[in-house]
Amino acid sequence: MFLLDSSTIVIYGRMSDALKGEILLMSTTQLAARLFQLQELDLDLDRVKAELQSLQQSLQNNYTLRKLQSEQQSVAQQLQASLQTQREAEWHLEDLTKRIEAQEQRLNSGSLSNTRDLQALQQEVQQLRAQHARQEESLREIVDVTESLKETSERYARELEQAQESWSRDNSTELTRQQQLETQRTNLDQQRSLITSVLETDLLERYTLMRRTKQGRAISRVEQSSCQWCLAVLAPSELQEALRSPELQVCTNCGRILYYEL
Repeated sequence: MFLLDSSTIVIYGRMSDALKGEILLMSTTQLAARLFQLQELDLDLDRVKAELQSLQQSLQNNYTLRKLQSEQQSVAQQLQASLQTQREAEWHLEDLTKRIEAQEQRLNSGSLSNTRDLQALQQEVQQLRAQHARQEESLREIVDVTESLKETSERYARELEQAQESWSRDNSTELTRQQQLETQRTNLDQQRSLITSVLETDLLERYTLMRRTKQGRAISRVEQSSCQWCLAVLAPSELQEALRSPELQVCTNCGRILYYEL
C-alpha cells in the first residue's frame, strides 16, 4: 500500500498543474486505494484525538490536589483568625497588667489618706487581678488553639507539597505524551490534506457519511476473494466488476466500498 510521508507532501507541492491533473484522473481502483489510505489516516487520527482528550481531562482534573489545596487554604484562614484573636488577647492582658501596676503604685505611694478611697482602690486592684487571671487562662486556651492550627497547617502544607511534586512528575509525563500526540496529529493532518486535495467533494462527502454510519469503516479491503469487514465471499463476477467498473463497487452484504489491492 502506498503510504504518504512528509517527503511525499513536499514532492506533491512541487508538482506541475498538469501532473496534478493526471492524479485527478485516477482509475476506480486508484480512487478506492486513496480512500482506503484516507480511512487508515482517519482511524489513526481518531485514536490520537481520543487519547488527547483523555489526557486533557486528566490534566484538568486532580481531585486529591484540589481537595488538599482547599483544606490547606481553609486551615490557613482559621490560623490567621486565631492569631488575630491571640494578639488581641495579649493586648488586653498587657493593658490589664499596666493598669494593675499603676494602681499598685498608688497604693504603695501613701498618697491616699482617706480610708474609703484606699479601700475602693484595693477593691479595684483585686478586681483587676481577677480579670488578669481570667485573661491569662483565656489566652492560654487561644494559644493552644493557635498551636494546633499551626501544626495542622504545616501538615497540610507538607501533604500538599508532596502531592504537587507527585502531580508534577505525572503531569510531566502526560505533557510529554501530549506533545508527542500533537505532533502525530499534525503529521496525520498534513497527510490527510494531501489525499483529500485530489479527491472530489462529492466523493469525500459520501466517504464521510459512510464512516459515520458504518463504525468508522467506509472502505473494506478485498483479500482471498472476501470482503475483509464482513467476510462475505465475492463471486468472480463481483471481483471483475470491482477491478474494471468505472464506478466504485460496494459489498452487497455490508455496503462498504470495496478496495482490491493489486
